[in-house]
Amino acid sequence: MPPTTHYRRLLRRLFGLSITLPIVFVVGVNLYIQLPGRPPAPDPAATVGYFAYGSNMNDRYFTRVRGIHRAASQMAALPDYSVTFNLEGMSALEPAFANLQAKSGATAYGVYHRLSSDELSRIIGSEGDSYDVREVTVTFRDGTTALAKTLISPPSLETPALPSRRYLAYMHEAALHYDLPPDVVAQYDPAQGAYIPILSECFGAVIQTAVWLFART
Repeated sequence: MPPTTHYRRLLRRLFGLSITLPIVFVVGVNLYIQLPGRPPAPDPAATVGYFAYGSNMNDRYFTRVRGIHRAASQMAALPDYSVTFNLEGMSALEPAFANLQAKSGATAYGVYHRLSSDELSRIIGSEGDSYDVREVTVTFRDGTTALAKTLISPPSLETPALPSRRYLAYMHEAALHYDLPPDVVAQYDPAQGAYIPILSECFGAVIQTAVWLFART
């Protein structure tokens, strides 16, 4: 076999691996993400409350994608706020993200996670500089209250937009799991989210894999 033929075959194999390996990695990570979220684990250092209202409500996303460990989670309500999608996304495939907006008489529903201060710092660091950390008082199903940290950003969209089907699916799954009010569950129906066949799946897989990697570096 001439040396040039051997080198060509080697180059084709290397090129094939350069394409195949990233795809296998992305698929593998996303199969891992589909597994059930890890259950809360007792942790005496978990003394900080965190009120999640977007994709961080979702156990699978919170523990599998973000790699956050929590000691407890339960439904919580935040009076005089509403959940709105007024944060600009990255493209038409991911048009908007959830945010909190002050609104007298309204109630924002979400999930209260009890974490260690180190885990909360990881969340704050990964969400970006646009968010302000606020301390709020949330109410639980039994009427008791607790202080919690939450993240609020100045709106970047003049008019709220629907997020992606992927993003709404995380919120919808969490709303069902934590038995949020029926109107909230309906509000997060994934069928109404932005979706482009094939492209949305690919883009979503890349985003989730990127977040998964970032959370572990």
